[in-house]
Amino acid sequence: MGDQYVRLIPPQGEGAAAPWKVHVTREDVGYFFINSFLLSRIDADMPSGTTEYDEDVNVYTASLLAGVVTGREDLLRADLVSHRDTDVFARVEATKDQRHRYRVYKANADYLYVSLGVFSGGQEAAASSDDFEERQQVLTGRGMSYYHFAAAYAERLYGSRAGVSEVMGKLSRNFEAYTKIMAWMSGEYLHLLKRISAGEVYHLSRDAQTRFESEHRTHVWNELLESYVDWQRTHAQEARRRLHRAARALRKIDPEFSFRSFRERWNDRSES
Repeated sequence: MGDQYVRLIPPQGEGAAAPWKVHVTREDVGYFFINSFLLSRIDADMPSGTTEYDEDVNVYTASLLAGVVTGREDLLRADLVSHRDTDVFARVEATKDQRHRYRVYKANADYLYVSLGVFSGGQEAAASSDDFEERQQVLTGRGMSYYHFAAAYAERLYGSRAGVSEVMGKLSRNFEAYTKIMAWMSGEYLHLLKRISAGEVYHLSRDAQTRFESEHRTHVWNELLESYVDWQRTHAQEARRRLHRAARALRKIDPEFSFRSFRERWNDRSES
């Protein structure tokens, strides 16, 4: 590809089977990512099948990145993903639906996989503190844990022999290695770090985090209002538990939040 600008555009008006457009040539977006990932594995001296069969991880990674480009992945949803460990576990504990628990763990694992893989180089260059390596290790450990839990729920849902269960397990065991391969791909084949300066990557990441937190705040407020209305209507224990979970989540975002003040203000508004 050299220094050629790679522009991935979804097909428009060409039918479902129409190919993707890549600047001058036409290339399927999934093929572009899997080809880049495979080349990166060779460059990084980590070819497929070295320690175990993991061609399925190559396919999963390409599909994941293609889904990010088209906006089809759960990792883009603020109601599933959080950068706080406690929020992730709270969302899991808030439901008994094993499929939803699987989606929460998978979405957060995918988020860390893409974040550490595609943008880690720029973050490292922009970081001014000495704790960058420690933070990377913490995030890597979280990614491994989330994929481990996702694998466990996938096994319950689809069986131990299901492909998705095996892929989640491999990503959990070798998370750090796969993120390094993706980081190489980001610099050598996607050319992101050559086209975006370290400072620009840093500010883009900050802007994305700010937008993410704003969306998360809106989601938590909606959950608080819905559960409060439900509790007032039914006085059910489950509604009460949801209400207190939402209040605790909102207090983490805004330490000044007071449930008593909220209830008094809401009652005054309802009576007026």
